[in-house]
Amino acid sequence: MPDSSAETNGLAAPLAPVLYHTLTVEQVAADLATDPVNGLAAVDAARRLAENGANLLRETKATPKWKLLARQFEDFMIWVLMGAALLAGLQGEWIDTAAIVTILVLNAVLGFVQEFRAEQALAALNELSAPTAHVVRDGVESSIHASELVVGDVVVLEAGDQIPADGRLQEAAALQVIESALTGESEPVHKSTVPVSDPNASLGDRVNMVFAGTSVAVGRGRVIITSTGTGTQVGKIADLLAEQDDEQTPLQAELQRVGKRIALVVLVIAALIFAEQLATVFASTGDTFAEAINDPVFREGFTQALLIAVSLAVAAIPEGLPAVVTIALSLGVRRMAEHNAIVRRLTAVETLGSTTFICSDKTGTLTRNEMTVRRAVIGFDGVSVSPDWGIEPADLVPHADDLALLLQMAAANNDARPKPGGGFIGDPTETALLEASSRLAPGHLRPRRVSEVPFDSERKRMTTIHELQGERIAFVKGGADVVLGLCTHALIRGEVVELDADGRQRLRTSNEKLASGGFRTLAFAQRTLSPDEDAEDESIERDLTYVGILGLVDPPREEVSTALAQCKHAGIKVAMVTGDHALTARAIAIQIGLLEADAPETAVITGTQLASMSDEELCARAEDVRVYARVNPEDKIRIVAALKEDGEVVAMTGDGVNDAPALKRADIGIAMGNIGTDVAREAADMVLADDNFATIVEAVSEGRTVFDNLQKVILFLLSCNMSEVLVVFSTAIFVAFFPEHGLLALLPLQLLWINLVTDGPPALALGVDPADPTVMDRMPRDSEEPILSGPRLSEIVWQGAVMTIFSLGATFVAGPMLGSNDVAENTMLFTILVLSQKLHAFNYRNSRGTVFSIQSFKNRWLNIAFVGTVTLQILVVHWPPMQKLFRTTALSAQEWMLVVISAFASLLVMDLVKIVIERRSAARETHDRSVEAR
Repeated sequence: MPDSSAETNGLAAPLAPVLYHTLTVEQVAADLATDPVNGLAAVDAARRLAENGANLLRETKATPKWKLLARQFEDFMIWVLMGAALLAGLQGEWIDTAAIVTILVLNAVLGFVQEFRAEQALAALNELSAPTAHVVRDGVESSIHASELVVGDVVVLEAGDQIPADGRLQEAAALQVIESALTGESEPVHKSTVPVSDPNASLGDRVNMVFAGTSVAVGRGRVIITSTGTGTQVGKIADLLAEQDDEQTPLQAELQRVGKRIALVVLVIAALIFAEQLATVFASTGDTFAEAINDPVFREGFTQALLIAVSLAVAAIPEGLPAVVTIALSLGVRRMAEHNAIVRRLTAVETLGSTTFICSDKTGTLTRNEMTVRRAVIGFDGVSVSPDWGIEPADLVPHADDLALLLQMAAANNDARPKPGGGFIGDPTETALLEASSRLAPGHLRPRRVSEVPFDSERKRMTTIHELQGERIAFVKGGADVVLGLCTHALIRGEVVELDADGRQRLRTSNEKLASGGFRTLAFAQRTLSPDEDAEDESIERDLTYVGILGLVDPPREEVSTALAQCKHAGIKVAMVTGDHALTARAIAIQIGLLEADAPETAVITGTQLASMSDEELCARAEDVRVYARVNPEDKIRIVAALKEDGEVVAMTGDGVNDAPALKRADIGIAMGNIGTDVAREAADMVLADDNFATIVEAVSEGRTVFDNLQKVILFLLSCNMSEVLVVFSTAIFVAFFPEHGLLALLPLQLLWINLVTDGPPALALGVDPADPTVMDRMPRDSEEPILSGPRLSEIVWQGAVMTIFSLGATFVAGPMLGSNDVAENTMLFTILVLSQKLHAFNYRNSRGTVFSIQSFKNRWLNIAFVGTVTLQILVVHWPPMQKLFRTTALSAQEWMLVVISAFASLLVMDLVKIVIERRSAARETHDRSVEAR
């Protein structure tokens, strides 16, 4: 029985799974209590369905909308902001609380909308097909939904059908099944009804079984269903998939680290300021601690100290960062969608940018998943067939009749047929032969077939008999070794000659060369039959005249070679992971540039070799292997795990059911949208709507650009917040020691205005900065290297210090000289910070050169943001309603001049420091290279 742990269809379950491929049809029917001719009774089928459930996988339910929304509040930075909002509310600062809550809600809505849209897009892809099955019950054939199938049902299969469940074949008429989605094997598998003796035979070798998720290429058959739903091979892979945990992306981990560092700094500094302020107030009262609690002066001082601490917290936290990050990622997702990439999670965009290793399926990903004729041996002459159907070399005019005959035989000994609207229906190999014949010899009619000796997997050949010019001629097609062994003569350049030992060896050598190049070869031979010969017996397959050999291949996608070259240039390693044969996989890898022609044997590993290797041995070799052949789903997970153990950020591409567990285990899973299975799409982080491998390269470039921009945003916002922290800290200390000065520190609402309104638009503009032309000319960033590295932290500190020095200098020194009052000084301090930070944004537009260049102004959104935010600040200073809200006053012309000069002076100093640091860094790098050269 298919399930050893429970009863199946009301029958007693055996202790171990039944290996149906080893049993005869009669034994299978008896074991499943079914009639192989009439099928189950409808009543029995209904009972089994009720007892064992529908023929469905454990369906992944769509995430409820409330959970999608709640997920947006799982970030540590969000928790910090919620804490700040709570503190502000406790102090009665309702405007501050409302501002923080608004930004939290905006961030959550943006993230929710993107993830909801991605799920909707995937749902639309999953609904493209609703499988049905032709089932025999009570002796009557009918069509039902595949979910209603039960174990023991008899199902009829025809060409083009999707196989709805696992089953044992009882009839197979020229049946060939495409199992690439399950096994990775690109060629259709010939099926039979003969029991397979090996109980441990791989899925690909169980030729008397069919499996859910595969499809019939040609022929017909009848099958007894042995497993449904989660009991199928697809179901087992789905269970394996459920065991894989979702991986945290590098960006998620980095933002959590940033949030925790900011929170720690906020708590420490706020606590110090609060303690210092409280101690000052306590000392001024002269009371004991018990007396101070009831002292109104102390209570007022306590409230003021807490307000300053909250102000410092607000100053330190970049409230706009979560929203800006979400918006920048959303825009990156939109740009990728325009290039046929559907991203399910926002953070997957950045993960692509840090990818160091891509594990790619071969069939349908690197190749087109369709056979085509690309080589031919006509007599002894080898030629190539170009993609535009030209013959190379093109000097075969004297032998054109031989070529025409070979193509005629390929079309005649063929069960494929044209379909309305163009193209052909049938076995992929035979449709490829028919395509080549129609392209290279257009206008030739297929001769009438009068009889045939069908293909047999043991004979490895097929013979058709046709009437031509009053004679019966047998066309034989099959494996070159088999067909050549039946030939006594050969057609060489228009003449029939005896095929001697040397000639046989030449042809075998040509065939071996094609096979080693990854081609599937078919030889063609013919014989004119005598009038009295039986045309339905394989005895006619003798004394044949060899005509030619055709080499077919699943061709690489045209753009793959370029895409792989770009990956190599960008420092990204690529490995082919396929269920195909090692020889074929190696040949394709060489053809697309994944392997050099002289690559060592160690560059290719088979599933058998993999099984004999320990995890440690695999880790030691994984980075150098470029082709994994004949692998199964468990192998793919081991490969991904080994690469991740070596510190690689792994992307896995695939389309089959067998790819799904590895797609989920990888840092980012990339599924094919057109030929990909539902299971693979559900497991992936990103789906390629056009199934184009080159789209991955565009996605990597987009991911790198997104990360570059996010880094600019984070450093810009944190350096601005650093200046605010230093200003609040300095003014608090100054007022504590010089209370008679009366200088007002920046208020929480003023700090929120800077962080959300005036810093937000420039940060968002940096988040959509145009891509650096050299973005794919550098190695992938180290995902372990934090954004806030030592040099970056020092950059934040000194840039914040420069803005602080000029802001406070103008306010403390120049302000009193102009006769400004306390409110005017506060307004100047507020405005200098706003203007200097807006100018500072241009520093990140041109990180390698001076800010005073045309390059700094090529982001039009940043230019618009600068003008807009400065205009808003002018309204805050001069519009009465805004003055009342932000406690500002109108500035005189001299005060405005001081503001502008201070802001531009800080920009100039930061630019000079940046240039000095860059020159020293360049000199150090040149010195290091010269040392290495010596």
